[in-house]
Amino acid sequence: MNLTELRKEIDQVDQEIVRLLEERMNIVQKIGQAKQAQQITILDSSREETVLNQARQNVKNPAYQETIVNTYKDIMKNSRLYQKEAREK
Repeated sequence: MNLTELRKEIDQVDQEIVRLLEERMNIVQKIGQAKQAQQITILDSSREETVLNQARQNVKNPAYQETIVNTYKDIMKNSRLYQKEAREK
């Protein structure tokens, strides 16, 4: 495969990732609302550790494990930021 074809493949994967991230953020929004209604703090360290461990276990290629876990850390950091900003509105 040439570079152009590979880039088309990655563009298709990226579209799916964006769709799934939007779906995830819809749920994050609902979680943020539930936490606020129940007066629960945004950060739940034990839950985040569980999510990271699940991500580690789901990675099939060990060479990608740390990169994917770090991506999840960023996703959760941005999810917390979104929840925080939503509370401040």
